[in-house]
Amino acid sequence: MNSIFKKNSFFSIVLLFISTLSFSQEAFIANDHLENTSFATSILELNDKYEIISTGINTTLSDVGAAFFMNKYIMYSSRKTGAIGAGRDANTGNPYNSLYCLNIDKTGNLSHPYFFASVLDEKGNEGGITFSPNQKTVYYTNSTPENSTNYQLYKAVFDETCRCSNAWIKKEAVAFNNANYSIENPNVSADGKKIYFSSNMPGGFGGYDLYVADIDENGLPVNPKNLGSEINTIGDEKFAYASPEKELFFSSNGHAGYGGHDVFVSRIRKNSYSTPLNLGKTINTSTDEIAFILASKKKGYFTSNRHEGLGSYDIYRFELQKNSNTLKGHATEKISKIILPNTKISLIDTEGNEVATQTTSENGAFNFEVTPLENYTIVANKEGYLDFSLPVIAPIGSTTTVVELDQKKAEITATNIVIENIYFDYNKASIKKESTLSLNKIYDALTANPEMKITVNAHTDSRGSDTYNLILSDKRAASALQYLIKKGIDPSRIVSKGYGETMPLSNCKSNCTEKEFETDRRVEFVIIK
Repeated sequence: MNSIFKKNSFFSIVLLFISTLSFSQEAFIANDHLENTSFATSILELNDKYEIISTGINTTLSDVGAAFFMNKYIMYSSRKTGAIGAGRDANTGNPYNSLYCLNIDKTGNLSHPYFFASVLDEKGNEGGITFSPNQKTVYYTNSTPENSTNYQLYKAVFDETCRCSNAWIKKEAVAFNNANYSIENPNVSADGKKIYFSSNMPGGFGGYDLYVADIDENGLPVNPKNLGSEINTIGDEKFAYASPEKELFFSSNGHAGYGGHDVFVSRIRKNSYSTPLNLGKTINTSTDEIAFILASKKKGYFTSNRHEGLGSYDIYRFELQKNSNTLKGHATEKISKIILPNTKISLIDTEGNEVATQTTSENGAFNFEVTPLENYTIVANKEGYLDFSLPVIAPIGSTTTVVELDQKKAEITATNIVIENIYFDYNKASIKKESTLSLNKIYDALTANPEMKITVNAHTDSRGSDTYNLILSDKRAASALQYLIKKGIDPSRIVSKGYGETMPLSNCKSNCTEKEFETDRRVEFVIIK
Protein backbone atom coordinates (compact mmCIF):
# COMPACT_ATOMS: atom_id res chain seq x y z
CA MET A 1 0.00 0.00 0.00
CA ASN A 2 2.92 2.35 0.59
CA SER A 3 3.26 2.98 -3.14
CA ILE A 4 -0.13 4.69 -3.09
CA PHE A 5 1.01 7.19 -0.53
CA LYS A 6 4.29 8.43 -2.06
CA LYS A 7 4.48 12.20 -2.33
CA ASN A 8 4.10 13.72 -5.77
CA SER A 9 5.44 17.25 -5.83
CA PHE A 10 4.07 17.83 -9.29
CA PHE A 11 0.55 17.82 -7.86
CA SER A 12 1.18 19.81 -4.72
CA ILE A 13 -0.92 22.70 -5.98
CA VAL A 14 -3.94 20.43 -6.42
CA LEU A 15 -4.11 19.85 -2.70
CA LEU A 16 -4.99 23.55 -2.31
CA PHE A 17 -8.30 23.11 -4.03
CA ILE A 18 -9.09 19.40 -4.18
CA SER A 19 -11.56 19.61 -1.29
CA THR A 20 -13.80 21.77 -3.47
CA LEU A 21 -13.72 19.46 -6.45
CA SER A 22 -16.33 17.04 -7.69
CA PHE A 23 -15.56 13.95 -9.78
CA SER A 24 -17.74 11.25 -11.38
CA GLN A 25 -17.81 7.78 -12.92
CA GLU A 26 -20.53 5.54 -14.32
CA ALA A 27 -22.53 3.77 -11.64
CA PHE A 28 -23.23 0.10 -11.83
CA ILE A 29 -26.79 0.43 -10.53
CA ALA A 30 -28.77 -2.46 -9.12
CA ASN A 31 -31.46 -2.25 -11.79
CA ASP A 32 -28.86 -2.34 -14.57
CA HIS A 33 -27.08 -5.62 -13.88
CA LEU A 34 -28.18 -9.08 -14.96
CA GLU A 35 -29.50 -11.69 -12.60
CA ASN A 36 -26.59 -14.11 -12.48
CA THR A 37 -26.63 -16.84 -15.06
CA SER A 38 -23.61 -19.14 -15.18
CA PHE A 39 -23.12 -20.00 -18.83
CA ALA A 40 -20.42 -22.55 -17.97
CA THR A 41 -20.76 -25.47 -15.58
CA SER A 42 -17.28 -25.83 -14.08
CA ILE A 43 -15.68 -23.08 -11.98
CA LEU A 44 -12.00 -22.58 -12.75
CA GLU A 45 -10.76 -20.85 -9.64
CA LEU A 46 -7.54 -19.87 -7.93
CA ASN A 47 -6.68 -21.28 -4.51
CA ASP A 48 -5.73 -17.86 -3.11
CA LYS A 49 -7.37 -16.55 0.06
CA TYR A 50 -8.72 -13.02 0.58
CA GLU A 51 -9.29 -11.38 3.97
CA ILE A 52 -12.15 -8.91 3.49
CA ILE A 53 -12.25 -5.77 5.65
CA SER A 54 -14.78 -2.92 5.74
CA THR A 55 -13.36 0.47 4.76
CA GLY A 56 -15.45 2.50 7.21
CA ILE A 57 -16.98 4.93 4.70
CA ASN A 58 -20.01 3.06 3.36
CA THR A 59 -23.56 4.46 3.47
CA THR A 60 -27.05 3.15 2.84
CA LEU A 61 -26.75 4.46 -0.71
CA SER A 62 -24.49 3.25 -3.50
CA ASP A 63 -20.68 3.66 -3.12
CA VAL A 64 -18.52 2.29 -5.94
CA GLY A 65 -14.71 2.39 -6.09
CA ALA A 66 -12.98 3.62 -9.21
CA ALA A 67 -9.28 4.63 -9.20
CA PHE A 68 -6.31 6.12 -7.36
CA PHE A 69 -5.25 9.74 -7.79
CA MET A 70 -2.58 11.66 -5.89
CA ASN A 71 -2.42 9.05 -3.11
CA LYS A 72 -6.21 9.26 -2.77
CA TYR A 73 -8.98 6.78 -3.59
CA ILE A 74 -11.69 7.94 -5.97
CA MET A 75 -15.23 6.62 -5.85
CA TYR A 76 -18.58 7.58 -7.29
CA SER A 77 -21.59 7.64 -5.00
CA SER A 78 -25.22 8.71 -4.73
CA ARG A 79 -24.74 9.73 -1.09
CA LYS A 80 -25.40 13.53 -1.38
CA THR A 81 -28.13 15.64 -2.96
CA GLY A 82 -27.13 19.26 -2.31
CA ALA A 83 -25.23 21.63 -4.61
CA ILE A 84 -22.97 19.52 -6.83
CA GLY A 85 -24.71 16.34 -7.83
CA ALA A 86 -28.19 17.76 -7.14
CA GLY A 87 -31.15 15.91 -8.61
CA ARG A 88 -32.38 12.34 -8.67
CA ASP A 89 -32.03 9.53 -11.12
CA ALA A 90 -35.47 8.63 -12.45
CA ASN A 91 -34.34 5.03 -13.05
CA THR A 92 -33.31 4.35 -9.43
CA GLY A 93 -34.99 7.04 -7.37
CA ASN A 94 -31.59 7.77 -5.77
CA PRO A 95 -29.55 10.96 -6.04
CA TYR A 96 -27.32 11.18 -9.11
CA ASN A 97 -23.83 9.75 -8.66
CA SER A 98 -20.98 12.18 -8.11
CA LEU A 99 -17.25 11.61 -7.77
CA TYR A 100 -15.61 11.70 -4.36
CA CYS A 101 -12.02 11.72 -3.16
CA LEU A 102 -11.07 9.80 0.00
CA ASN A 103 -8.03 9.72 2.25
CA ILE A 104 -6.22 6.39 2.73
CA ASP A 105 -4.54 5.72 6.07
CA LYS A 106 -1.57 3.41 6.69
CA THR A 107 -3.81 0.38 7.18
CA GLY A 108 -5.78 1.05 4.00
CA ASN A 109 -8.95 2.36 5.64
CA LEU A 110 -10.76 5.22 3.87
CA SER A 111 -12.06 8.48 5.34
CA HIS A 112 -13.23 12.07 4.70
CA PRO A 113 -14.99 11.79 1.35
CA TYR A 114 -15.28 15.12 -0.45
CA PHE A 115 -16.32 16.15 -3.95
CA PHE A 116 -13.70 15.83 -6.65
CA ALA A 117 -13.31 17.89 -9.84
CA SER A 118 -16.50 19.92 -10.13
CA VAL A 119 -15.55 20.94 -13.66
CA LEU A 120 -16.10 17.34 -14.76
CA ASP A 121 -19.51 17.15 -13.12
CA GLU A 122 -22.51 17.26 -15.42
CA LYS A 123 -26.21 16.88 -14.87
CA GLY A 124 -26.83 13.17 -14.52
CA ASN A 125 -24.65 10.35 -13.26
CA GLU A 126 -20.90 10.45 -12.98
CA GLY A 127 -19.29 7.13 -13.68
CA GLY A 128 -15.98 5.35 -14.22
CA ILE A 129 -12.72 7.28 -14.15
CA THR A 130 -9.06 6.54 -14.79
CA PHE A 131 -5.81 8.49 -15.14
CA SER A 132 -2.70 8.38 -17.28
CA PRO A 133 0.41 7.08 -15.45
CA ASN A 134 1.69 10.64 -14.90
CA GLN A 135 -1.81 11.69 -13.77
CA LYS A 136 -1.86 14.64 -16.17
CA THR A 137 -4.74 13.20 -18.21
CA VAL A 138 -8.09 11.98 -16.95
CA TYR A 139 -10.58 9.75 -18.75
CA TYR A 140 -14.06 9.83 -17.26
CA THR A 141 -17.66 8.96 -18.04
CA ASN A 142 -20.93 10.90 -17.73
CA SER A 143 -24.42 9.65 -18.41
CA THR A 144 -26.28 11.34 -21.26
CA PRO A 145 -29.04 13.86 -20.40
CA GLU A 146 -31.62 11.65 -22.10
CA ASN A 147 -30.65 8.39 -20.41
CA SER A 148 -29.02 8.14 -16.97
CA THR A 149 -27.91 4.55 -17.67
CA ASN A 150 -26.07 5.43 -20.90
CA TYR A 151 -22.50 6.71 -20.42
CA GLN A 152 -20.07 8.40 -22.76
CA LEU A 153 -16.29 8.64 -22.44
CA TYR A 154 -14.40 11.94 -22.19
CA LYS A 155 -10.82 13.12 -21.80
CA ALA A 156 -9.41 16.18 -20.01
CA VAL A 157 -5.91 17.38 -19.16
CA PHE A 158 -4.50 18.86 -15.98
CA ASP A 159 -3.61 22.57 -15.98
CA GLU A 160 -0.50 22.83 -13.78
CA THR A 161 -0.71 26.63 -13.67
CA CYS A 162 -4.26 26.75 -12.32
CA ARG A 163 -4.78 27.34 -8.59
CA CYS A 164 -8.52 26.90 -8.90
CA SER A 165 -11.31 24.35 -8.92
CA ASN A 166 -11.25 24.09 -12.72
CA ALA A 167 -7.80 22.54 -13.17
CA TRP A 168 -9.08 19.92 -15.62
CA ILE A 169 -9.23 21.66 -18.99
CA LYS A 170 -9.59 20.84 -22.68
CA LYS A 171 -12.51 18.50 -22.13
CA GLU A 172 -12.96 16.37 -25.21
CA ALA A 173 -15.40 13.62 -26.18
CA VAL A 174 -13.96 10.33 -27.48
CA ALA A 175 -14.61 9.81 -31.20
CA PHE A 176 -16.36 6.45 -30.82
CA ASN A 177 -18.97 7.74 -28.36
CA ASN A 178 -22.50 7.01 -29.52
CA ALA A 179 -25.88 7.77 -27.96
CA ASN A 180 -27.05 4.30 -28.99
CA TYR A 181 -24.68 2.49 -26.63
CA SER A 182 -22.89 3.01 -23.34
CA ILE A 183 -19.12 3.21 -22.65
CA GLU A 184 -18.22 2.43 -19.04
CA ASN A 185 -15.49 1.58 -16.50
CA PRO A 186 -12.40 2.97 -18.30
CA ASN A 187 -8.98 1.81 -17.09
CA VAL A 188 -5.62 2.94 -18.49
CA SER A 189 -2.86 0.32 -18.69
CA ALA A 190 0.24 0.75 -16.52
CA ASP A 191 2.32 1.86 -19.52
CA GLY A 192 -0.29 4.43 -20.58
CA LYS A 193 -0.59 3.01 -24.10
CA LYS A 194 -3.98 1.31 -23.84
CA ILE A 195 -7.35 1.96 -22.27
CA TYR A 196 -9.79 -0.83 -21.39
CA PHE A 197 -13.52 -0.26 -21.06
CA SER A 198 -16.89 -2.00 -21.09
CA SER A 199 -19.58 -1.36 -23.69
CA ASN A 200 -22.78 -2.75 -25.12
CA MET A 201 -21.92 -1.46 -28.59
CA PRO A 202 -23.14 -3.61 -31.52
CA GLY A 203 -21.07 -6.59 -32.63
CA GLY A 204 -20.21 -7.96 -29.19
CA PHE A 205 -20.75 -11.39 -27.68
CA GLY A 206 -23.34 -10.45 -25.07
CA GLY A 207 -24.86 -7.59 -23.11
CA TYR A 208 -21.66 -5.75 -22.11
CA ASP A 209 -18.24 -6.77 -23.45
CA LEU A 210 -14.74 -5.64 -22.62
CA TYR A 211 -12.81 -3.63 -25.21
CA VAL A 212 -9.34 -2.14 -25.50
CA ALA A 213 -8.35 0.97 -27.45
CA ASP A 214 -4.99 2.50 -28.30
CA ILE A 215 -4.13 5.89 -26.83
CA ASP A 216 -2.78 8.08 -29.62
CA GLU A 217 -0.14 10.81 -29.51
CA ASN A 218 -2.81 13.33 -28.47
CA GLY A 219 -3.91 11.18 -25.57
CA LEU A 220 -7.18 10.16 -27.22
CA PRO A 221 -8.47 6.57 -27.27
CA VAL A 222 -8.72 5.23 -30.85
CA ASN A 223 -9.33 1.94 -32.66
CA PRO A 224 -11.43 0.10 -30.05
CA LYS A 225 -11.20 -3.70 -30.27
CA ASN A 226 -13.31 -6.38 -28.61
CA LEU A 227 -11.21 -8.60 -26.30
CA GLY A 228 -12.71 -11.68 -27.92
CA SER A 229 -14.50 -14.83 -26.85
CA GLU A 230 -11.81 -15.88 -24.36
CA ILE A 231 -12.83 -12.95 -22.15
CA ASN A 232 -16.35 -12.03 -23.27
CA THR A 233 -19.48 -14.18 -22.94
CA ILE A 234 -23.19 -13.89 -23.70
CA GLY A 235 -23.51 -12.27 -20.26
CA ASP A 236 -21.95 -9.02 -19.02
CA GLU A 237 -18.24 -8.30 -18.57
CA LYS A 238 -17.43 -5.02 -16.79
CA PHE A 239 -14.88 -3.20 -14.62
CA ALA A 240 -11.61 -4.15 -16.34
CA TYR A 241 -8.44 -3.40 -14.38
CA ALA A 242 -5.04 -4.03 -16.01
CA SER A 243 -2.35 -4.50 -13.35
CA PRO A 244 1.33 -3.57 -13.81
CA GLU A 245 2.06 -7.33 -13.94
CA LYS A 246 -0.08 -7.65 -17.12
CA GLU A 247 -3.00 -9.28 -15.36
CA LEU A 248 -6.51 -8.31 -16.46
CA PHE A 249 -9.01 -8.37 -13.59
CA PHE A 250 -12.69 -7.96 -14.48
CA SER A 251 -16.21 -8.75 -13.29
CA SER A 252 -18.48 -11.14 -15.16
CA ASN A 253 -21.78 -12.93 -14.77
CA GLY A 254 -21.13 -15.02 -17.90
CA HIS A 255 -18.16 -17.08 -16.75
CA ALA A 256 -18.88 -19.80 -14.20
CA GLY A 257 -19.00 -18.35 -10.71
CA TYR A 258 -20.76 -18.23 -7.37
CA GLY A 259 -23.58 -15.88 -8.38
CA GLY A 260 -24.04 -12.33 -9.60
CA HIS A 261 -20.89 -10.75 -10.97
CA ASP A 262 -17.70 -12.46 -9.80
CA VAL A 263 -14.16 -11.13 -10.17
CA PHE A 264 -11.92 -13.01 -12.62
CA VAL A 265 -8.32 -12.66 -13.76
CA SER A 266 -6.68 -13.36 -17.11
CA ARG A 267 -3.09 -13.00 -18.28
CA ILE A 268 -2.55 -10.29 -20.91
CA ARG A 269 -0.52 -11.80 -23.75
CA LYS A 270 0.85 -10.03 -26.81
CA ASN A 271 -2.07 -10.96 -29.04
CA SER A 272 -4.44 -12.87 -26.78
CA TYR A 273 -5.60 -13.53 -23.21
CA SER A 274 -5.27 -16.61 -21.04
CA THR A 275 -8.27 -18.55 -19.74
CA PRO A 276 -10.01 -16.41 -17.08
CA LEU A 277 -9.84 -17.74 -13.53
CA ASN A 278 -12.35 -17.03 -10.79
CA LEU A 279 -10.67 -15.38 -7.77
CA GLY A 280 -12.49 -17.83 -5.53
CA LYS A 281 -15.15 -17.92 -2.88
CA THR A 282 -13.15 -16.01 -0.26
CA ILE A 283 -13.86 -12.82 -2.26
CA ASN A 284 -16.77 -13.75 -4.57
CA THR A 285 -20.28 -14.37 -3.25
CA SER A 286 -23.78 -15.07 -4.56
CA THR A 287 -24.16 -11.30 -5.06
CA ASP A 288 -22.07 -8.87 -7.16
CA GLU A 289 -18.34 -8.21 -6.75
CA ILE A 290 -17.10 -5.38 -8.99
CA ALA A 291 -14.48 -2.60 -9.29
CA PHE A 292 -11.49 -4.72 -8.20
CA ILE A 293 -8.23 -2.71 -8.05
CA LEU A 294 -4.81 -3.40 -6.51
CA ALA A 295 -2.98 -0.94 -4.27
CA SER A 296 0.01 -3.29 -3.98
CA LYS A 297 0.66 -6.91 -4.93
CA LYS A 298 -1.30 -8.21 -1.95
CA LYS A 299 -3.68 -5.38 -0.99
CA GLY A 300 -6.47 -3.54 -2.74
CA TYR A 301 -10.15 -2.62 -2.94
CA PHE A 302 -13.36 -3.88 -4.50
CA THR A 303 -17.07 -3.09 -4.38
CA SER A 304 -19.93 -5.46 -3.53
CA ASN A 305 -23.64 -5.45 -2.78
CA ARG A 306 -23.25 -8.49 -0.50
CA HIS A 307 -25.94 -9.05 2.08
CA GLU A 308 -23.95 -7.89 5.12
CA GLY A 309 -23.32 -4.47 3.57
CA LEU A 310 -24.92 -1.15 4.51
CA GLY A 311 -26.28 -0.12 1.15
CA SER A 312 -26.77 -0.93 -2.50
CA TYR A 313 -23.02 -1.10 -3.14
CA ASP A 314 -20.29 -0.86 -0.52
CA ILE A 315 -16.51 -0.56 -0.79
CA TYR A 316 -14.28 -3.14 0.89
CA ARG A 317 -10.56 -3.58 1.15
CA PHE A 318 -8.76 -6.91 1.00
CA GLU A 319 -5.49 -8.50 2.00
CA LEU A 320 -4.38 -11.39 -0.19
CA GLN A 321 -2.72 -14.59 0.95
CA LYS A 322 -1.44 -15.88 -2.35
CA ASN A 323 -0.97 -19.64 -2.55
CA SER A 324 1.79 -20.94 -4.77
CA ASN A 325 1.20 -22.60 -8.11
CA THR A 326 4.25 -24.67 -8.92
CA LEU A 327 5.58 -26.66 -11.82
CA LYS A 328 8.02 -29.19 -10.37
CA GLY A 329 10.04 -31.95 -11.92
CA HIS A 330 13.38 -33.63 -12.38
CA ALA A 331 15.71 -34.35 -15.29
CA THR A 332 16.85 -37.86 -16.23
CA GLU A 333 18.61 -39.67 -19.04
CA LYS A 334 15.86 -41.13 -21.21
CA ILE A 335 16.88 -44.81 -21.29
CA SER A 336 18.62 -45.45 -17.97
CA LYS A 337 16.45 -42.95 -15.99
CA ILE A 338 19.62 -41.82 -14.20
CA ILE A 339 19.15 -38.42 -12.54
CA LEU A 340 20.89 -35.50 -14.29
CA PRO A 341 22.14 -32.67 -12.03
CA ASN A 342 23.48 -29.42 -13.53
CA THR A 343 20.89 -29.41 -16.31
CA LYS A 344 19.75 -25.96 -17.42
CA ILE A 345 15.93 -25.79 -17.36
CA SER A 346 14.19 -22.76 -18.87
CA LEU A 347 10.51 -21.83 -18.75
CA ILE A 348 9.32 -20.13 -21.96
CA ASP A 349 5.95 -18.37 -22.33
CA THR A 350 3.65 -18.36 -25.35
CA GLU A 351 5.40 -15.32 -26.81
CA GLY A 352 8.84 -16.92 -26.65
CA ASN A 353 10.00 -14.97 -23.59
CA GLU A 354 12.20 -16.71 -21.03
CA VAL A 355 10.18 -16.45 -17.83
CA ALA A 356 12.71 -18.17 -15.55
CA THR A 357 15.79 -20.39 -15.66
CA GLN A 358 17.16 -22.87 -13.14
CA THR A 359 19.93 -25.45 -12.95
CA THR A 360 18.81 -28.81 -11.61
CA SER A 361 20.01 -29.71 -8.13
CA GLU A 362 22.10 -32.74 -7.14
CA ASN A 363 18.94 -34.85 -7.27
CA GLY A 364 18.05 -33.45 -10.70
CA ALA A 365 15.13 -31.36 -9.41
CA PHE A 366 13.67 -28.05 -10.57
CA ASN A 367 10.74 -26.00 -9.28
CA PHE A 368 9.06 -22.97 -10.93
CA GLU A 369 6.36 -20.58 -9.71
CA VAL A 370 3.83 -20.36 -12.56
CA THR A 371 0.61 -18.64 -13.57
CA PRO A 372 -2.25 -21.17 -13.41
CA LEU A 373 -3.54 -22.54 -16.73
CA GLU A 374 -0.89 -20.59 -18.65
CA ASN A 375 0.77 -22.36 -21.58
CA TYR A 376 4.54 -22.75 -21.21
CA THR A 377 7.35 -24.68 -22.85
CA ILE A 378 10.01 -26.38 -20.73
CA VAL A 379 13.38 -26.22 -22.49
CA ALA A 380 16.32 -28.29 -21.18
CA ASN A 381 20.00 -28.05 -22.17
CA LYS A 382 22.92 -30.10 -20.92
CA GLU A 383 26.36 -30.67 -22.35
CA GLY A 384 26.48 -34.01 -24.12
CA TYR A 385 22.71 -34.24 -24.61
CA LEU A 386 20.27 -33.27 -27.33
CA ASP A 387 18.19 -30.16 -26.62
CA PHE A 388 14.79 -30.93 -25.14
CA SER A 389 11.45 -29.08 -25.16
CA LEU A 390 8.06 -29.98 -23.72
CA PRO A 391 4.81 -27.92 -23.93
CA VAL A 392 2.97 -27.82 -20.60
CA ILE A 393 -0.13 -26.20 -19.13
CA ALA A 394 0.53 -24.78 -15.67
CA PRO A 395 -1.59 -26.23 -12.87
CA ILE A 396 -3.88 -24.69 -10.30
CA GLY A 397 -1.85 -25.86 -7.32
CA SER A 398 1.17 -27.97 -8.24
CA THR A 399 2.15 -30.70 -10.65
CA THR A 400 5.25 -32.76 -11.43
CA THR A 401 6.79 -33.53 -14.78
CA VAL A 402 9.86 -35.47 -15.96
CA VAL A 403 12.41 -34.13 -18.42
CA GLU A 404 14.00 -37.06 -20.28
CA LEU A 405 17.13 -36.22 -22.28
CA ASP A 406 18.66 -38.16 -25.18
CA GLN A 407 22.46 -38.46 -25.20
CA LYS A 408 24.58 -37.29 -28.06
CA LYS A 409 27.12 -39.74 -29.44
CA ALA A 410 30.83 -39.26 -28.80
CA GLU A 411 32.74 -37.30 -31.46
CA ILE A 412 35.82 -39.09 -32.80
CA THR A 413 38.52 -36.77 -34.12
CA ALA A 414 42.01 -37.58 -35.43
CA THR A 415 43.42 -37.34 -31.90
CA ASN A 416 40.62 -37.76 -29.34
CA ILE A 417 37.28 -39.27 -28.45
CA VAL A 418 35.42 -36.10 -27.40
CA ILE A 419 32.59 -36.16 -24.86
CA GLU A 420 31.30 -33.82 -22.18
CA ASN A 421 33.21 -33.45 -18.92
CA ILE A 422 33.39 -36.32 -16.43
CA TYR A 423 32.28 -35.46 -12.86
CA PHE A 424 33.64 -36.94 -9.66
CA ASP A 425 32.57 -36.56 -6.05
CA TYR A 426 34.25 -33.58 -4.41
CA ASN A 427 37.93 -34.29 -3.64
CA LYS A 428 37.36 -37.96 -4.46
CA ALA A 429 38.10 -40.33 -7.31
CA SER A 430 34.67 -41.98 -7.33
CA ILE A 431 32.73 -41.32 -10.53
CA LYS A 432 29.33 -39.67 -10.18
CA LYS A 433 26.48 -41.78 -11.46
CA GLU A 434 25.57 -39.25 -14.16
CA SER A 435 29.12 -39.53 -15.56
CA THR A 436 28.82 -43.28 -16.08
CA LEU A 437 26.49 -42.28 -18.93
CA SER A 438 29.33 -40.25 -20.44
CA LEU A 439 31.81 -43.11 -20.06
CA ASN A 440 29.34 -45.39 -21.82
CA LYS A 441 29.88 -43.22 -24.91
CA ILE A 442 33.61 -44.04 -24.75
CA TYR A 443 32.72 -47.70 -24.43
CA ASP A 444 30.45 -47.47 -27.50
CA ALA A 445 33.19 -45.74 -29.53
CA LEU A 446 35.80 -48.35 -28.58
CA THR A 447 33.37 -51.17 -29.34
CA ALA A 448 32.63 -49.71 -32.78
CA ASN A 449 36.38 -49.31 -33.45
CA PRO A 450 38.00 -52.57 -32.17
CA GLU A 451 41.51 -51.58 -33.26
CA MET A 452 41.45 -48.28 -31.41
CA LYS A 453 43.58 -47.78 -28.29
CA ILE A 454 43.36 -44.80 -25.93
CA THR A 455 44.97 -43.20 -22.92
CA VAL A 456 42.79 -41.64 -20.22
CA ASN A 457 44.39 -38.39 -19.03
CA ALA A 458 42.99 -36.63 -15.94
CA HIS A 459 43.71 -33.02 -14.93
CA THR A 460 42.86 -30.85 -11.92
CA ASP A 461 42.65 -27.08 -11.42
CA SER A 462 45.37 -25.15 -9.60
CA ARG A 463 43.73 -25.19 -6.17
CA GLY A 464 45.40 -27.50 -3.66
CA SER A 465 49.01 -28.68 -3.44
CA ASP A 466 50.88 -30.01 -6.47
CA THR A 467 51.41 -33.41 -4.86
CA TYR A 468 47.78 -33.81 -3.78
CA ASN A 469 46.46 -32.82 -7.21
CA LEU A 470 48.81 -35.23 -8.98
CA ILE A 471 47.69 -38.15 -6.80
CA LEU A 472 44.01 -37.21 -7.12
CA SER A 473 44.16 -36.90 -10.92
CA ASP A 474 45.97 -40.23 -11.21
CA LYS A 475 43.26 -41.94 -9.14
CA ARG A 476 40.51 -40.35 -11.22
CA ALA A 477 42.09 -41.46 -14.50
CA ALA A 478 42.39 -44.97 -13.07
CA SER A 479 38.73 -44.95 -12.00
CA ALA A 480 37.65 -44.16 -15.57
CA LEU A 481 39.94 -46.89 -16.91
CA GLN A 482 38.55 -49.47 -14.47
CA TYR A 483 34.97 -48.59 -15.38
CA LEU A 484 35.66 -49.24 -19.07
CA ILE A 485 37.47 -52.50 -18.34
CA LYS A 486 34.54 -53.70 -16.21
CA LYS A 487 32.26 -52.88 -19.13
CA GLY A 488 34.31 -55.27 -21.29
CA ILE A 489 37.10 -53.26 -22.91
CA ASP A 490 40.35 -55.25 -23.24
CA PRO A 491 42.90 -53.84 -20.71
CA SER A 492 45.54 -53.87 -23.44
CA ARG A 493 43.64 -51.16 -25.30
CA ILE A 494 43.59 -48.58 -22.55
CA VAL A 495 46.04 -46.86 -20.20
CA SER A 496 45.60 -43.98 -17.73
CA LYS A 497 47.66 -41.13 -16.36
CA GLY A 498 47.12 -38.18 -14.02
CA TYR A 499 48.73 -34.81 -14.69
CA GLY A 500 47.45 -32.83 -11.70
CA GLU A 501 47.60 -29.09 -12.36
CA THR A 502 50.61 -29.22 -14.72
CA MET A 503 48.68 -28.81 -17.99
CA PRO A 504 45.97 -26.15 -17.49
CA LEU A 505 43.90 -24.99 -20.47
CA SER A 506 43.44 -21.56 -18.90
CA ASN A 507 46.23 -19.06 -18.29
CA CYS A 508 44.70 -17.48 -15.20
CA LYS A 509 47.02 -19.03 -12.58
CA SER A 510 45.80 -17.87 -9.13
CA ASN A 511 43.17 -15.42 -10.45
CA CYS A 512 40.88 -17.95 -12.13
CA THR A 513 37.13 -17.69 -12.35
CA GLU A 514 35.00 -20.68 -11.40
CA LYS A 515 34.38 -21.27 -15.10
CA GLU A 516 38.14 -21.35 -15.76
CA PHE A 517 38.68 -23.76 -12.87
CA GLU A 518 35.96 -25.96 -14.37
CA THR A 519 37.70 -25.88 -17.76
CA ASP A 520 40.99 -27.02 -16.20
CA ARG A 521 39.30 -29.91 -14.34
CA ARG A 522 38.87 -32.41 -17.14
CA VAL A 523 39.34 -35.97 -18.34
CA GLU A 524 40.63 -36.46 -21.90
CA PHE A 525 40.47 -39.61 -23.99
CA VAL A 526 43.45 -39.46 -26.33
CA ILE A 527 43.76 -41.90 -29.24
CA ILE A 528 47.10 -43.77 -29.27
CA LYS A 529 48.62 -43.83 -32.74
